[in-house]
Amino acid sequence: VETVGDISATYEASELDVDSEDYEQSIQGGLMADALSSLLAGLFTTMPNTTFSQNNGVISLTKCASKRAGYACGFWLILMGVFGKIAGIITSIPDCVIGGMTIFLFCNVLVSGIHIASLLDLNSRRVKFIMALSLSIGVGVTVWPFAFADMRASSNTANFWRVADDASDALKGFRTAVSIFLSTGYCVGTIVAMILNSILPDDSVVVTEETGVEQPMKNEEKEQPEAAREEGEVP
Repeated sequence: VETVGDISATYEASELDVDSEDYEQSIQGGLMADALSSLLAGLFTTMPNTTFSQNNGVISLTKCASKRAGYACGFWLILMGVFGKIAGIITSIPDCVIGGMTIFLFCNVLVSGIHIASLLDLNSRRVKFIMALSLSIGVGVTVWPFAFADMRASSNTANFWRVADDASDALKGFRTAVSIFLSTGYCVGTIVAMILNSILPDDSVVVTEETGVEQPMKNEEKEQPEAAREEGEVP
């Protein structure tokens, strides 16, 4: 879920067309690379990894979306990760500096997401309902994750699914996986949006007393200025 969102935000920050075949190939390649890198990370007994959202903020700030810059950054990150002295210099940067930069970059990611959402037909009741419900659930879980997540030092005690201490390790592991998923806002919000998008029908026709039955306006008609519509220039 995060990989698809990050790649979409990268295309938006790079001013590339998201309705192209290249975009679809980038999504497939990004998901494949993400899966392979996480698999290799597991084989080397380290944490799985995913795409880095702050990169979208860097692209928006610098207007540099060159692949060569990405290759160079990857090379230097690998090189600096080998030498502990360089890592010590990075960790010596004050938290306020790192925090301020991180907040700014994540806000750039938020702005990119708002821009992508603005490309939708926000006059559609169906689109507004999907966005409202998925955002309310996603933001609500983020604000209060303990509806599904365990309190610190109190494992397997969340009210949505309590597991006894003598339960099998398989059951505890499955329950932990479900808890992590449901307590992650963008995961559960995205799933809700996908389900609603697949089951909700399109907008029905609008019935008014003045005009009788009025079909929903097309996108090109909505883009016309209201003044021109009042003057009768737009049918």
